[in-house]
Amino acid sequence: MKILVALDAKKYSRKILKDVARLAENTLSDIVFLGVQDNAQEPAHSLVNALLKYQNDVYSFFSPDELPYADFPPGSEWQENAKGDWSITSKGMKEFSLQIRTGSVTKQAVAVSAEIGADLIILGCSGEFGCEWDGELNVPLRIAEDAPCSVLVIKQVRNANQIVSILDQSVVKQDSLELVNQLVTLHDSGLKIVGVQEQKADKEDEIESRMIELLRYYNDREINTWVKVINSDDVKSYVTDASREAIVALWMGGKQSLIKKLFSRSMVDKLLETTKSSLLILR
Repeated sequence: MKILVALDAKKYSRKILKDVARLAENTLSDIVFLGVQDNAQEPAHSLVNALLKYQNDVYSFFSPDELPYADFPPGSEWQENAKGDWSITSKGMKEFSLQIRTGSVTKQAVAVSAEIGADLIILGCSGEFGCEWDGELNVPLRIAEDAPCSVLVIKQVRNANQIVSILDQSVVKQDSLELVNQLVTLHDSGLKIVGVQEQKADKEDEIESRMIELLRYYNDREINTWVKVINSDDVKSYVTDASREAIVALWMGGKQSLIKKLFSRSMVDKLLETTKSSLLILR
């Protein structure tokens, strides 16, 4: 698994590091920390120092004999890969990279995730006025909307008693099932799988069959799981209510995804505003 973490020097970035470390520990993932700055001829010292400190903070959550990442070799320097693109990498059992790009946070996070083949993007946001990144309200939303992989937006670091996974008749990828599994483990929470059913009789058996498969999958992994089927007309209000206390995982996969059709950009933005913990967009 490969995780891309978008970071800046703000408090909301610092506070997600423990969850990043625990997720990395559970999945033995390669990690890329991405910082984005305004146009400059070289990496900003403040951003370099912040990323290096964040790396040390993540390492500190591991015991020395269990750390799968290596320190940077003595004398290591940032490599300029292209104009406005610098990186430095350590290779232990797993790889840990720091990258700095110039330009838009949204565009660079989406571009880097595609370049490295990321399975998950993680970023934090300030919860003071909705879900802000450096004073902008729609950065997390645009990343969640445009990314080619799953996106976890952590608004507040808190243990959630329940993960609510909203699914439709779309094919669910194994990686997405495992991400939900990891969130349950991370928060030591219960799991509620909510199937969204279209108002068509021929779809009823399909969604119920999918729920039974998923219930069996998670029960085999000894995860306390409940299932519920709701009509598509009720899903928006249900998810909005659930997001106030639980972590919501929305499956927004292919073009035929009913969830993707139901949840407009403004609706996902509302969820980011109302949630008190995290929102996971699954692809």
